[in-house]
Amino acid sequence: MAMTKLNLQPITTENDYSNIIIGNSKFTDDVWDLSPFITTKTLKRNHKIIDFSFIKDKGIQQVVKLYSYYRLGKVKPQSLCSEIRSSLPNTIEYFNLNNINSFNEIDKNVFINYALWLKDNKKVSSKTGYTYCKVVERIIKIGQIKGWNVPKTNIFVDFTSNDLWDIKKTIKENKTKPIPEDIFDKILQCALKEKNILTKAGIIIQSQTGLRINEVLSIRQGCVHTTNDGYDYMEVTLGKTEKGEPIIHKVFINQLVKNAVVELEECTKKLREESGLKELFLSKYKGKATILKITNWYESRLPNFIKRWDIRDNQGNLYPLKSHQFRATFVRELIKQKVPISHIMKQFAHISIEMTAHYLTLQEEEVKDIYSDMILGKDSKIAGLRAKEIKTKLDEQFRGKTEQDVDDIVSNLSKSMSFNPLPTGVCLYDFRRGNCSDGDGCFFYNCANYVTEVRFYPILKKELDLMEKEMVRLEQLEQKRALDVQKFKYKYLKPLVDSLEEQINEEK
Repeated sequence: MAMTKLNLQPITTENDYSNIIIGNSKFTDDVWDLSPFITTKTLKRNHKIIDFSFIKDKGIQQVVKLYSYYRLGKVKPQSLCSEIRSSLPNTIEYFNLNNINSFNEIDKNVFINYALWLKDNKKVSSKTGYTYCKVVERIIKIGQIKGWNVPKTNIFVDFTSNDLWDIKKTIKENKTKPIPEDIFDKILQCALKEKNILTKAGIIIQSQTGLRINEVLSIRQGCVHTTNDGYDYMEVTLGKTEKGEPIIHKVFINQLVKNAVVELEECTKKLREESGLKELFLSKYKGKATILKITNWYESRLPNFIKRWDIRDNQGNLYPLKSHQFRATFVRELIKQKVPISHIMKQFAHISIEMTAHYLTLQEEEVKDIYSDMILGKDSKIAGLRAKEIKTKLDEQFRGKTEQDVDDIVSNLSKSMSFNPLPTGVCLYDFRRGNCSDGDGCFFYNCANYVTEVRFYPILKKELDLMEKEMVRLEQLEQKRALDVQKFKYKYLKPLVDSLEEQINEEK
């Protein structure tokens, strides 16, 4: 779905809001027309506007507008239209019934009573109630960072919308679960012996790359290439992960995938010659060569493959394999191998950590085990403002301990800590203490909660090199303000890279 890029003006409380333009409207208008940002012709007009006129109180309306303006830079405009249209009318109705004249009047009791009102009076489902409450929770949390007229204290210290609606279990059940390791091994072994080349190639490629099936089915003749240093990669078409038109994306592949593509190219050569099509996943339907349909893949080919090879779960039932499980499984294995999050993002061309994290379907304890071993392990090589302090304290605890004792110490420590993945390391801040004081202004290299590890060194070194080149360029252009920003970042990034380099050299 194409979407016009939004170039929104920075906004502060001192702004003259009438000068802020959003789409075809001014910030001060009761209705924002976002149609310039939404090019989908099938959407009705009311799906392209945000009508704030149902909010009579101007103070409350102002906060909702500020929130909407903030969200425009985070989500698709049509998603925001839907969010405001569906979630907030109930909130405003509750405010009116209870004489609440400002978001600032919401405390813990008000919020909980709002949730109870949705459940008892509005009879909404848990999922809907969670969605409505989450919007209010988000307005308050963002408003506290931005300085809007919302509660100044954190009212979500010991509960969230998740807790009120017991939604965690529902969300967990709806997530795509990775394939159990023993079943995954059997699927791969059977795929290697599979006679139908389309089924064989599809399963091998999905299992070894984590790509969606629509991306796999997009591959064309000549899609496999080799880099100058000898690594094989495959070109696929990505349509869902970028804000814009579909793009060609390069994905590294192993020998299994390379062999499967070669075999597929050979077996469908005649169909390509007959049809003039370049795609590799071709089959004959009513005497005509056609590209394999996604529905055929998950409704027919995968279930038939499971039946044909009698692949069963631990209850003795045929395993209910879903196409998207290959993706979740692939990411799980990368995380277990301690591949940096940024590498996974690059593999899938993800545009945010959150999108990548959607596929991290490990149990919380498993994730903690992985990161605690990386950061707190006896042989870890870390850098950051608190790295020396952390290593000193750990060394004191590890001294004279057996390997099992060390594992127990790390395990116990991890249970009391938070490990929040970043593109180039980990944030140790515990959000149960409330919002991080840095909020949206976080620059993690100069934060005491940021710790990086030697596996992230290549990414950090590349960033440092690029930063040095940018500083030279800005100095030549005499752009002092931009140069000062880069120098500030460089001041904190350089010691990190130097520390990791020193530890790498000590190992040699």
